[in-house]
Amino acid sequence: MTLQPPTAFSTEETAHWVLLRPIPPADDDLFEFSEADDTEAVALRPWSVLIVDDDSEVHRAVELALTGVRIAGRSLNLIHSLSAADARQHLAELSRGIDLVLLDVVMETADAGLTLLDEMRSAPATRALPVLLHTGQPGQAPERLVRSRYDISGYLTKTTVTRQGLITALESVLKG
Repeated sequence: MTLQPPTAFSTEETAHWVLLRPIPPADDDLFEFSEADDTEAVALRPWSVLIVDDDSEVHRAVELALTGVRIAGRSLNLIHSLSAADARQHLAELSRGIDLVLLDVVMETADAGLTLLDEMRSAPATRALPVLLHTGQPGQAPERLVRSRYDISGYLTKTTVTRQGLITALESVLKG
């Protein structure tokens, strides 16, 4: 819509009225939308990170460490699971919407996280989903052994990982 200049007004008065008359748009003034607009909207969607850990303190610490963090211009949406069973449900419901899983090894059982990882790698919907293993008991799942047997995107120990180390690990996986 284009506006025409005002018709006329007097310069002798202190108050002025302006009359604007709309002109219908020409055919070439119409808006066009393309698939690029949809791509931009998807690119601005927050990264969804599923945190799977039976320790609620770990969830709080990760939440605190990642508050306000943006990766590639996108914020983070943290989804919390307190058990492998709960994570299975989230994965079944949201597998296409999850961008990364931060997975503990020892939960309901000493290898609950690794069992879940085996299930994820055998299911077509989650086969390629990036997983960062995040363990507090590296003796239960030594890094060298885990990396040789499982397809993981990274290995973090809870006792040594820093805020920056966690952010860097997420960046390397999500930007990759």
